[in-house]
Amino acid sequence: MKVLLLALNAKYIHTSLALRYIKSYCKDYESHITILETTINNNETEMIKAIYKEKPDIIGISCYIWNMSFVKTLIPTLRKLLPHTTLVLGGPEVSYEGDHLFEALDIDLVMEGEGEETWKQYLDYRIQGKGSLQDINGIIYKKENVIIKNAPRQPLDLKHLPFVYDSLEGLEHKIIYYEASRGCPFNCQYCLSSTHKGVRFVPLERVKIHLTYFLEQRVKQVKFVDRTFNTKKAYAMAIWEHIIANDNGSTNFHFEIAAELIDDDMLELLKGARNGLIQFEIGVQSTNMKVLEAISRKMPYEDIKEITRKIKALGNIHQHLDLIAGLPYEDYASFRNSFNDVIALRPEQFQLGFLKLLKGSGLRKSAETYGLIYKDEPPYEILYTKEMSFDEMLKLHSIEELLERYYNSGRFHNSLEYLFTCFKSPFDFFEALMVFWEEQDYDLIQHNKLAYYLHLITFAAQQTTVNSELLKEYIRLDYILHEPVREMPEAFETLNRASYKVYYNDLLKDDLFIMNYLPNLSGLVPRQRYKETHLEYFRYNVWENYLSQTYDSADLLQIPMGILFDYSSSPIKGILIEKE
Repeated sequence: MKVLLLALNAKYIHTSLALRYIKSYCKDYESHITILETTINNNETEMIKAIYKEKPDIIGISCYIWNMSFVKTLIPTLRKLLPHTTLVLGGPEVSYEGDHLFEALDIDLVMEGEGEETWKQYLDYRIQGKGSLQDINGIIYKKENVIIKNAPRQPLDLKHLPFVYDSLEGLEHKIIYYEASRGCPFNCQYCLSSTHKGVRFVPLERVKIHLTYFLEQRVKQVKFVDRTFNTKKAYAMAIWEHIIANDNGSTNFHFEIAAELIDDDMLELLKGARNGLIQFEIGVQSTNMKVLEAISRKMPYEDIKEITRKIKALGNIHQHLDLIAGLPYEDYASFRNSFNDVIALRPEQFQLGFLKLLKGSGLRKSAETYGLIYKDEPPYEILYTKEMSFDEMLKLHSIEELLERYYNSGRFHNSLEYLFTCFKSPFDFFEALMVFWEEQDYDLIQHNKLAYYLHLITFAAQQTTVNSELLKEYIRLDYILHEPVREMPEAFETLNRASYKVYYNDLLKDDLFIMNYLPNLSGLVPRQRYKETHLEYFRYNVWENYLSQTYDSADLLQIPMGILFDYSSSPIKGILIEKE
């Protein structure tokens, strides 16, 4: 019997941990099971071709909010092409109200809840003829046009959870997902974890063995899918201690944590981590206490702010902070405050998300009470609320796109820091940029990297509070720090003249200068040194502001300041050149 497990991922770099669990857990039937991973962006005809060529007896599809609409279009085609194949749906999106799916889709079976043991018992039944469908907890099926829903599946003891990465073949350029615990101690009303009580853990020694394997294999990133990784202090610290002690110098570990559970012991341990080894994702969601109480997140923002600042002060851990737009009681002005509060912490990534009214979540059940209007189809995204209109929500969608392109890209750090000082707040800057962007119809076209710099110059020229000449200096600095420069774009108004180029060439020929200031270029000839460096002159002291991270003022220099940038070092190094 051939079993095809189908993953419709959101992006190429994503992988399906759930389907790997199922195949590994059903070890007696591994030879029967094939996993097919594709994305919702792939060509539908090619996808159907790949499925059809397998001629499976059973197709199991992993369903999430991001792929359910695609699944609904896929099922009718599969039913026509493979009329005798059993179609099984599982995953979070079908684990609530799963019996309703039979009304709209020609499917045979739905698996609710955790699927490892359910799949094993189902394959026992299908392949070996053991038991019957009514004996399998966690399934819904149709018998003689009657929908039958069996008892729910009890949570799995995670000591039985298999390790699914014995081979990393085909995963070289993808994220490795890993799970050390299931469940969450909190009761956030927008999240499905609020529907399950308690937290279960994979035995610690097994986790250490798995992480050692990842480190030995030098995987690029391991992303823990635990809802709140630091729920159990000793457990979390033991894992952090292990990856710090066995660091290979390149692997990165991503954890979703609760900031309020970080204490001084944890901070002391984390202080010893290599820069880039660990990154944290922290869900702030809102800084309005009334909003937080409505969603059962009662931790005051001031406490979260204190912890995130302490983490930032360590200087070695990237933080991703999240806000959710569309929560109860959050109007546009309140969201502006939340936005400004979070960006003031200067996280490495600032994710602006929009509320999804997930099946089974507390907010979906209370949507009418709170006046939450959302899309009928997955991902059930918020449209508007009693407090925030659809027009305002559209503004936030546009701001979210600009936040991603300008702030989260990391390529405009100095330019943004200066621009933030020119407006009442960072939110007001992004709002003004959004208005400009849409007036120019820039939201309707694709842009290359250079275009984002040029558009910022055009925008600044229309703002009375912005010194356009100073901004161009910061833009040139950002451009140099992130894009290896040979010739500066004309719009940046570089100061480099022919006489500077002569001086630049002379510097690169000066072996003593190179030995003192650029020793890693000592073994190169001048032509090769030229490829690894760039000399730029500035009218304002933007380089000093960059070094001190102060942007509220900038002095116009009597003599332009020359900075020689060394692209061979990481991060890029700049050397002050005294000669004008």
